Amino acid sequence: MKSNEQQTIAAIATPPGQGGIGIVRLSGPAAADILAACQNIPLSEQQRRQPRRLYLHDLFDERGRLIDRGLTVYMPGPASYTGEDVAEIQCHGGPQSLSQILATALSHGARLAQAGEFSLRAFLNGKIDLSQAEAIGDLISAKTAAGARNAAGQLAGRLGKHIGELERRLTAVQAAITAAVDFPDEVDEPQRRHIAEQLAAVAAEVQALLDKAPAGQILRQGLGVALAGPVNAGKSSLLNQILGFDRAIVTSCPGTTRDMLEEYIDLDGLPLLLRDTAGIRQGEDISEPERIGIDKSRQALARSQIVLLVADLTAADFSRPHILSLASACAGQTLLVLNKQDAAAERLAEAKALYSADFAAADILPISAKTGQGVAELLARLKEKAGAAQLWQEEDGLLVNARQRQALQLAVGHIREAQQALAEDLPQDLITIDLEAALTALAAISGREVGEEVLNDIFRNFCVGK
Repeated sequence: MKSNEQQTIAAIATPPGQGGIGIVRLSGPAAADILAACQNIPLSEQQRRQPRRLYLHDLFDERGRLIDRGLTVYMPGPASYTGEDVAEIQCHGGPQSLSQILATALSHGARLAQAGEFSLRAFLNGKIDLSQAEAIGDLISAKTAAGARNAAGQLAGRLGKHIGELERRLTAVQAAITAAVDFPDEVDEPQRRHIAEQLAAVAAEVQALLDKAPAGQILRQGLGVALAGPVNAGKSSLLNQILGFDRAIVTSCPGTTRDMLEEYIDLDGLPLLLRDTAGIRQGEDISEPERIGIDKSRQALARSQIVLLVADLTAADFSRPHILSLASACAGQTLLVLNKQDAAAERLAEAKALYSADFAAADILPISAKTGQGVAELLARLKEKAGAAQLWQEEDGLLVNARQRQALQLAVGHIREAQQALAEDLPQDLITIDLEAALTALAAISGREVGEEVLNDIFRNFCVGK
């Protein structure tokens, strides 16, 4: 996505649908001209108005017909979000008003912005680095307050500043070695012990960021929790009980859940992506839609970090053969949920004893999805299983995403190669090759060393208007 800075772009910057307010945003050299045209005033009058101040004005289409009345503001660059001349029109949030204003802006020379193009221009114009740009998307899509706080920290530049400090320290080591190599009669060769200490310290800090990568993934994507078990074990009822509303259809007929349902919930800061899966069964009476649902269930077991295996206390064998078969297909951690204790409380001790060889005692949780009994204890254990205190309660804004993690892995790998070269007493100028590679990897996080393809991948996931 190559941004053409000679063009003025326009887009609706607020979500589609009806609302109290809607915003059309423009950025580029003709922003003031187009804003004046939308207000049906001369450009000279627009230029006399005070920048960054809201003005109440009627808004017109290209034929001079009244569209709406709203607030307009002009923000000349470089002191704007994109670093270019920016204008915004705030009107009533009806789709017709917004679309007509946007159409008017396009008729006066703007072109429709691509997804994320405003933020891309902000990056290209040096208003934000790439880690801050990624934080914008994270902040918009944050599932929990903890995720929003972390994204806000990233947007404030905490990660970029931290990476910049690591780069500065590596550069200092590299410069000292290079100076000694280029000017051996004037500059003493740095002590190897000092270099080793500096590299060890930087490597440790990079590794600390990598250790937090799983937390970043959870904050952005949610912790995948699948509900699995035989038909009519109460999976959908449990989903509804956790959510607090009827999301899934519950009937006594086997195979009611034909497709996988997904819902996000905020569990005290932990974003959970709950997946209610179709009951897995065998038989000739299984319909094609149910069979597809069963296939999706198996896929969910393989990609969920935690699986709640829901067993039926009223079943003759407590669903044990079925549960153990499902457990073997799970890639993540498992919890055994003994459901329907409201109807078969007297069988609870027997079921626990039967499953004691298969699950730890703390991972066997009796509940009633019908009454809600035991669900709070289940959620508490789920948090413990996820490692809640260590994973997502991060306030420093230094949780990295997958792209950043890959760059950090490259960086720490090159630093360790430099450490190995130092330990083998190789010439110091060879060490600078690895240091240069490490610096290039770190620079990819801020975006100083990144290709157009990477930029495309990042900004195409933004909404149009941001």
